[in-house]
Amino acid sequence: MRRRKDPFEKPGVIIAAVVGIIAVIVIALVFFMGGGSPDGSSGQPATGSPSSQQSSVTGVAPTALRTQAPVTVPQEDVYVRVSYIGGFSGEYGTEGNMTTMRNSGDRFFIVENATGDVSATFRKEDGSGHELVVEIYKDGQSLLSATNSSSFGEASVTATV
Repeated sequence: MRRRKDPFEKPGVIIAAVVGIIAVIVIALVFFMGGGSPDGSSGQPATGSPSSQQSSVTGVAPTALRTQAPVTVPQEDVYVRVSYIGGFSGEYGTEGNMTTMRNSGDRFFIVENATGDVSATFRKEDGSGHELVVEIYKDGQSLLSATNSSSFGEASVTATV
């Protein structure tokens, strides 16, 4: 009796079938899990406790909107505030006492023993058009601020305290 040829006896067919199944599973996971946000950010709020709201538009799947809690400005001492939705890096402080920082969100950094000129220079770590804001505060009042919305933009301020 003549034996029938089984296509699954060839190792190439088995490998192709396994790769195809894995590809379908990965595509389905990406599709159903969301796959990330279009601006490259993680979609997570940087600081504060987020609140969610449901929005509804006919013909579009609802999405959760995240809002950031309002920032409380410290009322004493000298602080540098950096606000950016993505990642930023840079330095702040007084001459000869600069601190390097990498972070994201809306942050306040205390300037220890601040006398004379306080400066801060921060740059965006992505190519988005979102605004980077750098400010110097003394006793709860903004002394000076700088902004930049360009790709990988930099904002720099110097104020006498």
